[in-house]
Amino acid sequence: MDLRNWVNRLHLFRVVWAIGGHAGDGDSLDVAYRYHSSDELLNFFRFLGLEPVVYAEKPPQPEVGVPYPGDVYDQFPFLVQGTEWIEQPSHCQVAGQAVFIYAHGGEVTLGVHDGFEITDAAVARAEMLEKLLEKAPLERIDPPVDSRRCICPKHHPEYFE
Repeated sequence: MDLRNWVNRLHLFRVVWAIGGHAGDGDSLDVAYRYHSSDELLNFFRFLGLEPVVYAEKPPQPEVGVPYPGDVYDQFPFLVQGTEWIEQPSHCQVAGQAVFIYAHGGEVTLGVHDGFEITDAAVARAEMLEKLLEKAPLERIDPPVDSRRCICPKHHPEYFE
């Protein structure tokens, strides 16, 4: 009953179930957009009200095969691969709502959740974000995760009839 209610309340975000096991992921409400250049990505971040961090030169990055203590590893900036050198927004606030943003391979995903699960409060936050995202300057990717784990018209049409 909760799932059907959430799906009917949301128009852009999709429910995505965790892979589970030892993946360390959780359930999330996700929406994704396609970008074709670093400039498009930066403009999208600004549209969201974020001030992207862009480095003038490549900052130090962890070396493959070298172990780092957690506090040292956390000091390396987490960059968007394929850019010069945009930092991932990761956990941030958009329109006053907590969201996780991750960009890679020409796609940028916004995820909303509470810990490792979806709650009514997370759905309410996603609804608020949708008001802003209706005017997003990028093409939306639907489904944001092309898998049966994603509750979307393509994989679960029975929820959208």
